[in-house]
Amino acid sequence: MKFLFANMKACYLVFILLSTFLVGAQNVQELQKLISQPELTTKEKINILYTLSRELTYVDNIKSLEYAEEALQLAIEVNDIDGIAYSYRILSSIYALNDNYFMSMEYVQKAIDIFENRGDEKGIANCYISLGHIYRSLNNRDLEIKFHKKSFELFKSQDVTERIGVSAHNLGESYYNHKEFAKAKHFTRMAIHINDSIFNLPVLSSCYKVMGLIKESENQPDSASYYFKKVISISDELGDNAQKVATVEAMMQLAAMAKLAKNYKLEYKYLEQVEAFCKKFNLKKLLLKVYHEIQTFYLNQNKLEKVKLYLIAYDDLSGDLQRIQLEDRNRLTESMTSIHQLNKTTEKLYKENSSQASTIFYRNISLFVTSFFLIALFLILRKLKQINRELKSQNDTINNQKSELQELNATKNKFFSIVAHDLRSPLASLKSFSSVLVDHIDFISKEEIQSLGKKLSTSLDNTLKMADNLIIWAQTQMNTIEDKKESINLRTVVQEICDIFKAIANNKEVSLLTSINGNPHLIGDKDQVEFVIRNLINNAIKFTPRKGIVNVLVTQTSSQIKIVVSDTGVGMSSEFSKNLFSIQKPKGVPGTEGEKGSGLGLVLSSEFIKRNDGEIYVVSKEGTGTTITVTFPNEKK
Repeated sequence: MKFLFANMKACYLVFILLSTFLVGAQNVQELQKLISQPELTTKEKINILYTLSRELTYVDNIKSLEYAEEALQLAIEVNDIDGIAYSYRILSSIYALNDNYFMSMEYVQKAIDIFENRGDEKGIANCYISLGHIYRSLNNRDLEIKFHKKSFELFKSQDVTERIGVSAHNLGESYYNHKEFAKAKHFTRMAIHINDSIFNLPVLSSCYKVMGLIKESENQPDSASYYFKKVISISDELGDNAQKVATVEAMMQLAAMAKLAKNYKLEYKYLEQVEAFCKKFNLKKLLLKVYHEIQTFYLNQNKLEKVKLYLIAYDDLSGDLQRIQLEDRNRLTESMTSIHQLNKTTEKLYKENSSQASTIFYRNISLFVTSFFLIALFLILRKLKQINRELKSQNDTINNQKSELQELNATKNKFFSIVAHDLRSPLASLKSFSSVLVDHIDFISKEEIQSLGKKLSTSLDNTLKMADNLIIWAQTQMNTIEDKKESINLRTVVQEICDIFKAIANNKEVSLLTSINGNPHLIGDKDQVEFVIRNLINNAIKFTPRKGIVNVLVTQTSSQIKIVVSDTGVGMSSEFSKNLFSIQKPKGVPGTEGEKGSGLGLVLSSEFIKRNDGEIYVVSKEGTGTTITVTFPNEKK
């Protein structure tokens, strides 16, 4: 609960500060209550003190001065440079209001120096507003316009909506004072649009007052009256937070317009209204002007008793104002001593800060140099590590290349061995047969010629198969074979291959059994898959003796398709099965009835299975047969 309460208070503080700085509806009473809250940070307290001083400048000059001094003292204690600069700025406004323009100019220049050193363009723009007001009080219209224009341009470049609205209003009023009514109208309309959109009513009422003056100068009394009445309407809505000077001026202008229209009853009504307003908010300087106008009114009405009454009130108020102004100036003079001491403290802090900045600068240089060497050392070590990794990688590459060269050399030897032996033998047989036919044709019977022809035909068939396998194997090594993926109906493929091999199996009295579950389809290269199945079935028949069994089984699950070729043949040793798919394995073993082979069929089968994302497994034992399982991923068509 305590944490929640603290957060709620913090939110309330933020709300009050935002409504003060951004919207412009400054609630002095709320801020005065807020200043006593114990959970305020020093920074927040400085901001509130500065805001209170600014809002009371044209209401309670001495109270405004007290808040400004307290803000400056706190800012110096905590070395809040921004707080010091803004305190100087408000002190400048206070001294200008009391016609002490020398001190006013000194403080605003100090504020500008701080903001320029900090690169704070918003602070500089705010100081330009103060300079514009100072030169307005001195009737220096050119400099008044110059500084209000500079503040407007700075706030516009920063896109600060609220301050653009304020500075546009100031610039519009300055152009009006200079009788440049077209420019005055342009900037005042802009200010009205901005301040109305963000609901900044105090500034909006001042904008309406200026627009009323412009319309009056254009001889448009109805429009002027409309804008002056809007000022009074906003003043009634805001109450204590109203822009009082603008309200008084609007009422006085309405009274003057009624007088010009010879509507004396309405004139008196506005004079009576403005007198009550000035008394309510203790606006003695403005009330003095009101008394003068009322005297004139009664003089024109020939009511001498009323004139005498207001002459006495005027004299009494003048005496009070002189006394108050004297007290205020005494207070300001006394304040100059304490502010002078604060300035000395500020200068001392600046010197200490400069000394600390110098120390920090050299320390940072030292840290930079040390960091530079550490970074350089780190980079050198990292480079050496990288070079070491590259050397190791190069060594690994060399070793891999060495192994590949050894394998390639062994492959080359195997290739030449096959070509030299397995291709030479049938060619030698063909040469012998042709020689026999040429030299002994008269001594050989027809049956002997047929027998020799059959043997030679079988030898040539094996040689052609081996030549085909050699060509295909060479193409795989050179990566010249293109995989043509398509949907393969395994039931049809396996049945067609088995139908071809049944005649071969029957000649050898081997039972070739086929079992296909479902209607499996495989995505792959049809020629390669057919090659694998043919080779596995051919090898199974080749190494199965008469009366044996070769079984082909095709099954599928949701994840894979399995082709199993098992036989009751001679089997193989574990040592032989390890190198079954290697080109470097021993020369092909003859079948049970002397069938020859190069051993390339299984090497190519292994390569084609990999190309089609499959895997192959061998289970074999000498004397009991062999089971080879091929699996492929089960993909949808």
